[in-house]
Amino acid sequence: MDRKVSTACLKIGMYVSRLDRPWVQTPFLIQGFFIKDDNEISLLVKYCDFVFIDTELGVDADMYFDNPRAQQAKLKTSLSTNTQVEAILDMDKKLFDYVDKSTTVEELPEAKQALEKATECVAEIIEHDIHKGKLDIVKVNNAVEPILESMIRNSDAFMWLSKMRLYDAYSYEHSLQNCALGIAFGRHMGLSKKALNTLAVGLLLMDVGKIKLPKELLTKSEPLTPAETEIMHKHVAYSVEMLRNTKGISEHVINVALTHHERYDGSGYPNGLVGVQTPAYGRMAAIIDCYDSMITATPYRNAISEHKALQSIYNLRNKHFQTELVEKFMQCMGVYPTGSLVELSSGEVGAVLSQNTQQKLRPKIILLLDEEKRPYKKRRVFDLAMQKGVPVHIAKSLENHSYGVDVKQIRI
Repeated sequence: MDRKVSTACLKIGMYVSRLDRPWVQTPFLIQGFFIKDDNEISLLVKYCDFVFIDTELGVDADMYFDNPRAQQAKLKTSLSTNTQVEAILDMDKKLFDYVDKSTTVEELPEAKQALEKATECVAEIIEHDIHKGKLDIVKVNNAVEPILESMIRNSDAFMWLSKMRLYDAYSYEHSLQNCALGIAFGRHMGLSKKALNTLAVGLLLMDVGKIKLPKELLTKSEPLTPAETEIMHKHVAYSVEMLRNTKGISEHVINVALTHHERYDGSGYPNGLVGVQTPAYGRMAAIIDCYDSMITATPYRNAISEHKALQSIYNLRNKHFQTELVEKFMQCMGVYPTGSLVELSSGEVGAVLSQNTQQKLRPKIILLLDEEKRPYKKRRVFDLAMQKGVPVHIAKSLENHSYGVDVKQIRI
């Protein structure tokens, strides 16, 4: 029986009976063959978006394109999911309760060391290992571990420093922000340390396949054409292929790469999964990836404020994203996320340094500009929750560069 399969889901042992294009447009000389090795998967990914496999002759796939949408909505995913996340969503109760062991200011030196070590490790992974077509799980863990340890002690310090980094459209540093967001999200939900590590690795590596895309596509200064978008979508299959070839990579990590562009209403890619057919980590990664892309500038689109990005995510609940996960992400990030620029009711301008878990509207602020929008000679931390007299409050969020302030240039 022929079944339609995304090339992101191909495995050794499958029997390819048909392609999504004429055989003569590909290097395959035999019309119908067993996939024998990773090189054949690489070629199929390069030339095809999907293929047809004969399930009576070869290995089955985890997901198929040809299930009716109505039937899909009733099915549980056959992809492995994280039972901790599912339990937390079902019970609406944390399994682990993390308490800050240091203040944000106290943690900043440790967070700085963690960021520098992680950046060095990721640079080596991207610039050397991936270009050779392989990954070293030890190096990956060396990149994730310092971030995880710092954020378990205090999540705001690393989030602040990662926000201060300068990113470009294809920089490996961009993946560190996703990794940090994932740890913050999972920590807030109450996942175990082991689960946090798996989620963090998945988010760090979910876009490694972009290394195989043309660099000019990643740095293009105009929106992608439909044809270029199709090429861009291939990074999912490239990422899955690379991760499957890496010893020590768990199926959960592979599934993050496979499913982080799926959408709750079935409008995503590469498989059009519906609802919880997308594993829990993939559903979380979809929110994180979308949020981070909104707050990160590209050559053809300006970044929007964190506050506006959260509003956009909220408006997409039960459409692109699961409502319960959106609500927990909103709680995690706060009304005004760490690193965001805000204007106070006093007229002063500052940046959010850390969250107040009890009073979401009263975070700690680093004051940057006075009431007349003049730079303070000496910056100070202002705790909105610890005021006397008439309380000052956040009047509105600001886009970066408002009043000439570039958040990324702030140093404490």
